[in-house]
Amino acid sequence: MKKLILCCLFIFIASGLCLAQDRIPDGTYVLNDGNMQMTIKIEFMPDGRYIIEGEGKNRDGNACMLMGSAQIENGKLSIDYCPMEVVISAGKLEIKDTQPCAQCDPGAYISGIYKRQ
Repeated sequence: MKKLILCCLFIFIASGLCLAQDRIPDGTYVLNDGNMQMTIKIEFMPDGRYIIEGEGKNRDGNACMLMGSAQIENGKLSIDYCPMEVVISAGKLEIKDTQPCAQCDPGAYISGIYKRQ
């Protein structure tokens, strides 16, 4: 009986950890790769979606904006109409705007590794 309880508890903890990796922790994330400086605020909502607000500029002053309601499906972060690849790791997000659909001036971009502040 004790083994069964311990086994169930282990499965519950392991499944919780797996699910937690699919959720982006609330907070401010910053990309600064020497060319582009971008700040994104992320807030998880009760309906399972995120509110995302971001802006930034590159060294030449070209800007990017990112705003909207988002969700994660199949490893992609979909912000309204714009699907992006996202990798979630401890205190970091790697975002790849593979279809360049974020609102960016020529030469500006949102793809990169963001660190949580």
